[in-house]
This record gives sequence, structure tokens and C-alpha cells, in this order.
Amino acid sequence: MSEHGLGFGRERIVKGHGLSIRLPVAERVRAARGMKQAVVKVRSFAHGTKEVGKLMDYISQKDKLPLETESGTFINGREERRQLARDWAVDFDKRKDSRDSAHIIFSMPPGSDPEALRRSIRTVGAKAFPGHEWVFAIHQNTDHPHAHMVLKMRGRNQDLKIDFKKADLHELRGIFAEAAREQGVPLASSPRAARGVGRKGMTQAIRQMREKQILPKVWQEAYRECMERDIASERPWEKAMEERNQKERASYWDDAQGLRAAAAAQQDQAKRQALLKAAMDLERYSRTMPKPKTQRQVWLEQTERWKSKKQSEQSKNQKESGWER
Repeated sequence: MSEHGLGFGRERIVKGHGLSIRLPVAERVRAARGMKQAVVKVRSFAHGTKEVGKLMDYISQKDKLPLETESGTFINGREERRQLARDWAVDFDKRKDSRDSAHIIFSMPPGSDPEALRRSIRTVGAKAFPGHEWVFAIHQNTDHPHAHMVLKMRGRNQDLKIDFKKADLHELRGIFAEAAREQGVPLASSPRAARGVGRKGMTQAIRQMREKQILPKVWQEAYRECMERDIASERPWEKAMEERNQKERASYWDDAQGLRAAAAAQQDQAKRQALLKAAMDLERYSRTMPKPKTQRQVWLEQTERWKSKKQSEQSKNQKESGWER
């Protein structure tokens, strides 16, 4: 991270390869030990005074919660929120598709202290968005506390606006995870590829549809394509994902050997044992790390299991019919 906040890089990401990020050894140890992952989502963007005002209304739960600003002051009531949106709008772009503000959600695991989350968000905002204005509120309407932040995309003294890229979001997760650990909430921030995860989590909209037992149209179309086309052949991005998985396994193993070398040179017994324990955890994870699968591969496996089950049932019925005769 630069002294001016996030780097906002422009690195091109090849499908299947994921982010080319060299994880610190400590982060690999957290992943190997199954530490909970920090959750950060850029949920939406808003344009213009009216939309930004509505977004502030939403995160305040319509006057139930005060909004805390980057300076530590509190915004109470609809009129104060409207005035803040008008103040921000001085730097808004005139284009209808302009992203004047971002709605960002930071989540902690169930049972986490909401005040620890509040202190973490203050740290995240100061480190990631210096020179920018933002407000946030803590929501506790689910089993896990989460913070909603509205970030003004153009800084006070900057000509260019923030333009989030995947690398920036990973860095933001890292800042959040570190801030949470400082507050006693153990969180990690490793990318999916470093944990053998191939598919993104469900969006809130799709999760709600699935709870209502509705198959999203995008899933219907993807499943139809999966079944109708050359389903057996491996896709290029699936091959790339497998290659990335092998590289990640090798990295866990290499880092483990580095920790063993450090342990051998360590005179302090307690520190030596801690290094050896971390090395063993990395070696174990190198062997047992899950293999990532795309949604297509999951569907193919489910289809094969279904076909096998049907064939078994048909064979059983035929045998029973023959026995009766």
C-alpha cells in the first residue's frame, strides 16, 4: 500500500489464474490453519445527490442509526444526511453513469464484538482512503455484525477518482483483516486460489432466489450450455486453475522449508517450536489443499452421479423383475 492509500493498480488478470500475489508466509499459515476470511464487498455505486442521499438513508436504517464520518463526527437525521450529500455533490461528475460514491460492506464472523468492528472500520478508512470523505454505520440485523460504508470516490485534493480493481479489493481485505486482528478478531485475507476455492460466493440476490427454490436464469442458461455443448473437454481456464493450484501447493511447501531452516537457526526453544509447528501446518496443507472446481465441473460431477444412480436403480429393478419371473 502506498502512503496515499490503496495502489489502485491496473494489473490484467487472466481467467483461471487469479491474482498474481505473493502471499506473506504469515498469511499462508493463517490459511493453512483455517482462519476465518475477512469479507469485503463493493456492493454498489451511486450517482448524484439523490442517489447518494438514498444510500445514506439505507445504511442509517432510516434514522435508526447515526452515521460516523471520517473525522469522527456523527450525522443524525435525514436533513443532516441530505446536507452532507449536497456538500459531497460539489465534486460530482455530470455524467449519468458517473460513480460518485461506493457502497462497501465489511463483515466479521458471528459473535464478533460490534465495537471491535467499529474501531476496525475507523482504521481501514484512515489507511485505505486518506484524503477521502466517508460515512459508515454498524448493522446487527444478521447473525454477524457488519459495517456499511459510503465512500466518496473523488478525494478532497485529487483530480482522479478511485477506480476499484481486483488487486485493490484484495489489498482492502488485507487492511481490514489486519485491523480486525489488532482488535482481537482473528481474520485472514488470502485469495481463493491460495485456498483451493474455484468459485465465487453467491451474491445476495442469487442466495435469496435459492432460498425461495428459484433457479436463477443465469444458472439455467449456464447449465443448458454445459449440457448441450462439448461437456467433456476441459476449458482453458479450468486448466489454468489447475496449474495455479499446483503452484500454490508448491509455494506452501517451499515456505514450510524456509520456516524449518529458520527454526534450525533459532536459539530460543519456544520460538523454534512455533516455527516448526507452522512448517508442519504448511506441509500438511500443501498435501491436503482442496482442488478448485468451476460451477461447470460441479454440475458435470452431479450429472455423472445422477446417471450412475439411475443406472443402478434400473439394474436393480431388472434383477428383481427377473427373480419374480
